[in-house]
Amino acid sequence: MSIFNYFEGIPQIGPTQQWLLEALVSDAPRNRESLKKWVADVDFDALDYSSFRLIPALFTKFLDDPLCEPYRGRMKGIYRYFQFRTSLLAADARRAVEALTAAGIETLLFKGIAIALKLHGNPALRPMGDVDILVRPKDVASAEKVLQELGWQYRYAEAKKKRDIHSHDYINANKNGFDLHWFALYESPIDGIDEGIWQRAERTEWQGNPVQVMSREDLALIGMINGRREPEARRHEWIYDIALIVRIRPCFDWKLLWQEAGRRQLRHILFDAMLLLNSLVPDVLPTKLLHALVTDDPDLCRRLLRPLIAENRTHALDQSKRTDINSLLESPTTIRYFFRWLLPFRSLYQDWSRDASSPKHIRYTINAEGEIDSLYMHWQYLPLLAKLFDVADRAGLGHLTARYPAQGEGCIVIEPGFLALPDNDILPHYHAQIRITEGQDKLEIPANEVAEIALTVVNDSRHCWYVRAGSPALYGVSYHLYSADGELLQWDQPRTYFMQARSGYLAFVPPGQRLSCRMKIHAPEQPGRYRLKLDVLQETILWFSGQHMRFPEVKLIVIP
Repeated sequence: MSIFNYFEGIPQIGPTQQWLLEALVSDAPRNRESLKKWVADVDFDALDYSSFRLIPALFTKFLDDPLCEPYRGRMKGIYRYFQFRTSLLAADARRAVEALTAAGIETLLFKGIAIALKLHGNPALRPMGDVDILVRPKDVASAEKVLQELGWQYRYAEAKKKRDIHSHDYINANKNGFDLHWFALYESPIDGIDEGIWQRAERTEWQGNPVQVMSREDLALIGMINGRREPEARRHEWIYDIALIVRIRPCFDWKLLWQEAGRRQLRHILFDAMLLLNSLVPDVLPTKLLHALVTDDPDLCRRLLRPLIAENRTHALDQSKRTDINSLLESPTTIRYFFRWLLPFRSLYQDWSRDASSPKHIRYTINAEGEIDSLYMHWQYLPLLAKLFDVADRAGLGHLTARYPAQGEGCIVIEPGFLALPDNDILPHYHAQIRITEGQDKLEIPANEVAEIALTVVNDSRHCWYVRAGSPALYGVSYHLYSADGELLQWDQPRTYFMQARSGYLAFVPPGQRLSCRMKIHAPEQPGRYRLKLDVLQETILWFSGQHMRFPEVKLIVIP
């Protein structure tokens, strides 16, 4: 039994970003077909940063291709910028590494600088904001002394250094960054955890000087974890890195990568990255291999399936698959399995699928004429179809609702033309509540750091909040930053979205539903007292506070 028989949680990136990646990593003729689509769709004035960093590689690969003619000048300018900027950064960092080596401190290069040295040779082709090196924990103090003698200074207030758990960020007079790591990953600051990385290190040269760099497998692990640590950041340039790392020579050891992620309890993040990589570059990570890795970890399968079941996104939703999924969830290794005869019969699948704190989904299929011809859904939401779709026959909708039991789920065949997706994202009425978990209305956060607060957001309007496939109008929660005396300092802050726009799905929050979420709070750079006014938004449409709604405030103290 494989989780992939039921899994529909493949992460997605935007089509413009996907065409850019395909142009870089695909073979002919697909690479040029993707380039043609990208050139026709891209807006250089609104280019996201991940795509911006890939322009030098694209410019080099398609230097003389007439498809690039409309943007050749801009692409060349971006290439030259990164060539100049990264060369200066690399020169300063190389002198620092040479000084550390001369002081008897063992160093290991990783992330961007290691990839640039191993795969590119040209610093413009692997833009980076800083250079990352790993040292042994026992050498951190000595390494800092060397860096300080070379003019590197700790980037933040000195008080923050005590809270760094895996690295210190340094900067010099040229505004170049140098990150001194004693643990390779933020998520696993455990004594001895990186010993395998040191043992697998490879040697190369940096302008004639011998240096150590991470192995291909370790570079890939670090790149994939960093790339998918915060999916909402929507980074994708790491996919190009991983494709190059795997293809540079045969016999890439994916099993080693999987084992190392297991040691660090990071398989859930790695799996998310692997799914995206497999969907975009299947020759780099074959589906068969991905199946084999995941199927051997039932605990991970349960962890991955739970949010899919809660959001009604397990494939087909039919009875045979529900039985198989529940067998996987309630294996003989779970406590619930041993006590199942003492409890009222209600499977984990049933419990999780009724989770009222998660958004819900309806999957739809479209025929050759572009009309909806089937729905995969929980039948209890049939009465909401009139709030979610444009309905051609209201009487027919009543007959459809009466035909299916409210406790069921599965496929419903729809007469083409009976339902259509809404043609816009604007609702006739908006209303919401935000409830803060007790004790979290007062926060104390160090400057420039991030914390989370637990919230419950209630859709107490008469309408479903819905997100169509491809729509930017996502629903989420955020906050506005005020001074302690009520002066507005900054309106726009990072968002925490409730739902994503997924191809082939309509995501929604029914009227009256309560969503549980954890909202990130980014502390300002300047210590002091602040007020955070919470707010709900529909991206690109409106802030709910503009509809005469009041939401709670959080008192924030930012410490040095």
